[in-house]
Amino acid sequence: MSGSEQWDDSGQAAGYARIAGPADGHAGVIARRTDPLRQTNSSTFKGHRSFAMSAATKSRLLLLIAMNLSICASAFGKHQAALATSAPTTKPMRTVFAVVLDFNGPEGGRLADSVRLRLRNVSSFDVLDRISTQEASGPVGTETSRKQVAKLMGQLASEIAVCGSVHRSGAKVSAKVHCLDARGTAPVWWSRTFTNDSPRWRAVISKGIVEAVTGSSLWVPPQYGHESEPAKFAKPLNVNGSFEAGWKGWDRPDGVSTFIEPGPAGRAKVLRIRNDLARDPWLAWRRKLMLGQADPHKPPEIPPDTSYACVAGLEGVHYNSEWIKATPGRRYWLVCDVMPAGGTPKVFVKGFRKTPYALDGLAETSLADMDITPEQFASMTADKRKRLIQADAAKRPMRYLRECYRWYLNMPGAKGKWSHHAAPFPPRGGLPANVEWLQIQVYAYWPPGEYLFDDILLYADPRQTDPLSEAKPRTPNFGKTSDLVDHPTSRPAH
Repeated sequence: MSGSEQWDDSGQAAGYARIAGPADGHAGVIARRTDPLRQTNSSTFKGHRSFAMSAATKSRLLLLIAMNLSICASAFGKHQAALATSAPTTKPMRTVFAVVLDFNGPEGGRLADSVRLRLRNVSSFDVLDRISTQEASGPVGTETSRKQVAKLMGQLASEIAVCGSVHRSGAKVSAKVHCLDARGTAPVWWSRTFTNDSPRWRAVISKGIVEAVTGSSLWVPPQYGHESEPAKFAKPLNVNGSFEAGWKGWDRPDGVSTFIEPGPAGRAKVLRIRNDLARDPWLAWRRKLMLGQADPHKPPEIPPDTSYACVAGLEGVHYNSEWIKATPGRRYWLVCDVMPAGGTPKVFVKGFRKTPYALDGLAETSLADMDITPEQFASMTADKRKRLIQADAAKRPMRYLRECYRWYLNMPGAKGKWSHHAAPFPPRGGLPANVEWLQIQVYAYWPPGEYLFDDILLYADPRQTDPLSEAKPRTPNFGKTSDLVDHPTSRPAH
């Protein structure tokens, strides 16, 4: 990190003045000497579009000024009280307004957006959105001067600006990043280069940039392999995970894409999934089986297909276990052996619960069991339909469960070789309280071919001694759409 630098002899950028921070040590902010809300046609520096201040930027500037005036007034009051009582005061937290400008280079826009998303997850940062940023300026590379970045940062009512250039050479991606930080008594300008050659280069580089901007390490969620597999488990919670008893505890194999059969040397029975099949006849066969309209002992001959339109390229093949009673607050381990055809097959564990929202119609399988067509059901009175649904729910309650939880074990491996995989779930905390039933769902998708699975076993975590509460998502506003997110229009007095 380079040292701080004054923008000109007076310590100010041309056309800008610093609002002094309050007495308790809060940094000042940048403000335009003339009214920025009237400057809708002022041009930015060479190479960028003319800038019309967006509503978001106006709001940020007003909020920034109001917030600092509030902090100044509050700080003055605290300072007077401290003189009278000699009691120490606590520095209030304040929001840091930041802008991440699009980086130069073919990958620059994508990387900048990843940085915005990560920086927005830091609770003390308010990051200008992508659209408002791009309306103000095109990509800003490392050839741009500090004074030019300062000018644009002031127009966007921000205290921190990040820009840079991205270059790729083969698998290696390098991002040279500049950051202008105007929170202190003098602006600080630093430059760093971040490199990575993995498929997850954007995640790795954006994390490094945000940690450099904030000066602190980001939280890393639990990763596969962080926790070693226990040496000993109790009895499995699922039935016949080794397939020694055929398909007991599992769906009946369809004889076309799923099979329980003798395995290769060293294996007794295994699950074989084939997904290199023509999609339309496969879907037709599965539907007939579901509705009880076909003999499972007489599967059809379905032609092979390895194009993107085959089963592997679209739905993939699921193979499901029977229902397993869930225990909220519990932690589990899932283990599995797999021989893939390439790619990364998965084993899902999904949680389900009863919900009144499921009682709004009859499943197609229930209609078939009752020998009722959809047209006949639709023509009935509302009261009769309701009575049929309630009677069916009482007779076949598991058809009215709905998914409320999902986790999966990712299983990369070499084609044609067995590999062992194990991981605990939930990764943090215990199983949510609304989960009533669990189901294991084996899933093989792209690439097309044959996949072998064995010893798919679900265990209670032997290391757990007491129930654990659910660990809520750490992402701000997780699960909310933009219309439900609270956007502050003013800051409370500190």
